[in-house]
Amino acid sequence: MGLDHADVLVPSLLVIDSPRKAFDNNDSDRQRAAEIYSRFRTLADAYGERLQLIIADNDPPPLTNDSFGKVEFGYENPMVPGVDHPGPDQVPRVENQSDG
Repeated sequence: MGLDHADVLVPSLLVIDSPRKAFDNNDSDRQRAAEIYSRFRTLADAYGERLQLIIADNDPPPLTNDSFGKVEFGYENPMVPGVDHPGPDQVPRVENQSDG
């Protein structure tokens, strides 16, 4: 919407989470993943600075590294800079909490 209508004040941002979540590691699935990332690269090339594309994936892209930047998050490099995490033993994990 933001790309096609400059008068609509919405960000030109696309966030995609886990595009390969349902894939296995066979030849067909690796080919499909390469095609998906090729499409992402086509979008990025077509829109350039007008579009910010963020892809959250557990594995590196199946294309060359010059196509995509990589940012890894952890306790020393948090997703939100300046917001320190107290450490894994200092906060309750959601999966360990009961539904009660």
